[in-house]
This record gives sequence, structure tokens and C-alpha cells, in this order.
Amino acid sequence: MMKNILYTYLQAAALMLCVFIFACTPTASQDDPIRLGYLQNDLHQLPLFVAIEKGFFKEKGLTVKVSGIFRAGPEEMSAFAAKELDIGYVGQAPAVASVLNQVADVKFLAQVNLEGSSIVVRKESVLNNLSQLEGKTVAIPGHATMQEFLFRKAVKNSKIQIDTIKIMVLKPPEMIQALSQGNIDAFIAWEPYPSQAVRKGVGRVLASSENIWENHPCCVLIGDTEFCNKNPEAVKKIQSVNKQSCEFISSNKDEAIKIGIKYTGMDRETVSKAISKIKYSPFLAREKCFEFVEFLKQLRYVKEKNKKFTLSQFFYE
Repeated sequence: MMKNILYTYLQAAALMLCVFIFACTPTASQDDPIRLGYLQNDLHQLPLFVAIEKGFFKEKGLTVKVSGIFRAGPEEMSAFAAKELDIGYVGQAPAVASVLNQVADVKFLAQVNLEGSSIVVRKESVLNNLSQLEGKTVAIPGHATMQEFLFRKAVKNSKIQIDTIKIMVLKPPEMIQALSQGNIDAFIAWEPYPSQAVRKGVGRVLASSENIWENHPCCVLIGDTEFCNKNPEAVKKIQSVNKQSCEFISSNKDEAIKIGIKYTGMDRETVSKAISKIKYSPFLAREKCFEFVEFLKQLRYVKEKNKKFTLSQFFYE
């Protein structure tokens, strides 16, 4: 009898110990911060800066941690490939190329902005239209970029041959100095660099991207596919935050400019002019994304085995 009572007591004690251990063991997922990445000094990503400053993530019950600030899109996509980020604000071009070439497994959650790039020439240049770029040296920020696509599209529309132009790759911060020193005749870049060139008295805009490819996509909000599949409710809230930020910029221009100044360190005139060239929108430009994919294929920026693609490869539903 005593043995049975003792056995029952030990069973109960063991059960209580298991419950205690389980209760005290930390669980992952729910309380882990969402790891976020974005591009440095990029006014195209102003919706993110607004969301951080205005506390929109916190309002939705999301804990977000900035885990990477990158100088270029391919660097950020490498971080996604290494599973170091959960969500990110990045150029659509490097994101598309990474998905097609199976570098990173991500989904497009929302658009961030449309348009916002320009072709810039020296202020005193005699160049007044795109057809006069024949025989000139033009800088682009990289191959397989949206800016390369825009430039090639502009040249094609001007009825001149792309191989008559010397194209070189420069980082946007280096373009203004190269233009002022006469090392290049023109450059194409995203904002705020065109506006900065104008503000400094170095350059003038020859063509804006809105006139080259109206409402073209530029930056997107992306998420690691595994993270999205495991956290559908969090993804909905993140999409909602991005939409809220885009709407805030439209209705609070002055405050949005102040936030842009804080995150770029640029003067008010440059930031204000740059923001006026950018359309902030959360709605994905799906058809235009496919047009960009075709461009990547034509220039062989996509591996032959990856040329077939489906809607599900890019967009989170």
C-alpha cells in the first residue's frame, strides 16, 4: 500500500516538474524580432523611414530589428541568401535577378515606389535630347539594374544604336564628381542623386524616368519565403504598415521631408525636389515586372535553365 502511495506521489512530482520546465523554457518565433534590411541614403525607401519614425510597426504589435543597412541591392540580396534577414526594402531589379537565378528565396510583399530616376548631363552641356548621346560616355549604377533598363529603353526610343555609346559602371555617389570633372558626359541614377547634381550646380536633367517608362516599378518590400509561410499574420501587418506609410507621405509632405533629411543627411531643397520625383505606392506593378524580366533574359542576365518563370516565383499571395 505504501509503495503504491509513494509511486503515485513520485509520478505527480515528475509531472509537475515537466510542467515547470516546459513553462520556463523560452519559445522562439512569437517574441523574436523581425530582422529588417534596407538601402542606405535611398529616398525611394522613405516609407520605411516613416514607419520607423512614426512607430507604425509597434502600433501593429510588431517588434522589428534593423539587421542590415546596405550600400547596394546585391549586397542585401546576399544577406537574404544567407538567411540573415526576414524582410527588406530593396530595388526590384536585384530582387528579380536573385529570384530568377535562385540566389535567394524571397517573395514580393508590396511595391514601395514607382519612377524616381533621371538621366543627367552637365549643366553647361550642349546636349538637349537623347539622340545627341551618340558617341558619348554615360554612367549607369550597374548591369541588370532598373536604370540600365531605363537607359536602354530611352536610347531605343530615340532611334540610336546603344553600341555607339560608351557605357560605364559607377556608384551613384561617384557620378556627380565624374560629371563635374568631365570624365563622363551623362549619368542615370535614382533619387536623390539627380536632384543633388542639380542642387550643386553640376548637372541638369535631360530626361526623367516618368517620360521613359511611365509608372515603372523601382523599390519593393520583400520577405524571406520561409518567414512568410510561417508568419502569415505578421506579413499582413507588415504590408499594412507599408501602405500606411505611403499614405502618410502623400498627406504629410513637410514631415516626410524632415524624415528624409534625417535618414540621408541631405539638405531640404535636395530632399524636397527628390521626393517630388518619386511616386510612393504599395500596389505591385506586376505586368511591368514581367517586362523587366524579359529585359534580363534578352541580355542574358538570367541563367538559361531559369528562363521559365511563374507568378508564384515572385509574388506573395
